[in-house]
Amino acid sequence: MEIKELPFLQSISLSYNEFTGTLPAEWVTMKHLLNLEVHGNMLTGTIAEKFWSSNSLQNFNVGENLLSGTISSLIGLLTNLKGLHTFENMLSGSIPSEIGNLVFLAYNRHNNNKFNGTIPTEIGKLSLVQELWLQQNTFSGTIPSEIGFMQDLTDIRLDTNNLTGTIPDELYAFRFLSRFYIFDTPGVTGTISTLIGQLTKLEDLRFRRIGLTGTIPTEIGLLTGLRLGWFHLTQLAGSMPTQVCANVGPGLLEYLQTDCNPVDAPAVSCECCSACCDRQSQSCLILN
Repeated sequence: MEIKELPFLQSISLSYNEFTGTLPAEWVTMKHLLNLEVHGNMLTGTIAEKFWSSNSLQNFNVGENLLSGTISSLIGLLTNLKGLHTFENMLSGSIPSEIGNLVFLAYNRHNNNKFNGTIPTEIGKLSLVQELWLQQNTFSGTIPSEIGFMQDLTDIRLDTNNLTGTIPDELYAFRFLSRFYIFDTPGVTGTISTLIGQLTKLEDLRFRRIGLTGTIPTEIGLLTGLRLGWFHLTQLAGSMPTQVCANVGPGLLEYLQTDCNPVDAPAVSCECCSACCDRQSQSCLILN
């Protein structure tokens, strides 16, 4: 008996096997299907249009496969969706603005694909989203300030894209943010705002190989829960604030990197860093 012959089935969980072939469009006929998890397989082909209009679905996870094609604009019909994961595939095209209709969405991972275009401003309507993973794609344009409306965010990953412009001040006002990644995206410029001191839950901050200028704000010293801080291979200058160094120690801020090599002419002097990097050679030396 095939799965499609089970009209009252509510959950399909077939993750981490070695399934090949395509994602069966017939599954959409199961009107009571709430959960569909097929991540960690070797599925190929495109995602049938029907999947993007199945408004019974609450969780749709097709990550870690070999899927291609695009996300349909019909995605706006998945109004009951709470989890949407397309990560680590070969999907392309843009993220449709209709994603803003998914008002119950809490988890959202689209990293490691070939998505392009701009990040839709409508994403700011997803006020319940906790994870926004868009890294390792080819998104262009600026970082939407509307992301600041997503006040439940705990994890933002925008690294390894073609983004440009400055980091909006709105991204420094999250109450629960613990991870903040913007690295290997040299088109991001401007300074680190002193508003960063408001991110009191931050544990992991990664600013690497981006065009930041100015100095490292003393307000980062207010982030007493910070365990990792990357500020290397940038255009920052000055010195690591003593307020930040006061938080360095075992079980505290253990990993702190900036451009403090060469020792005789550092771009950013830092006596408390765990590693020093050289902008010219792009190499880093672990100190302890």
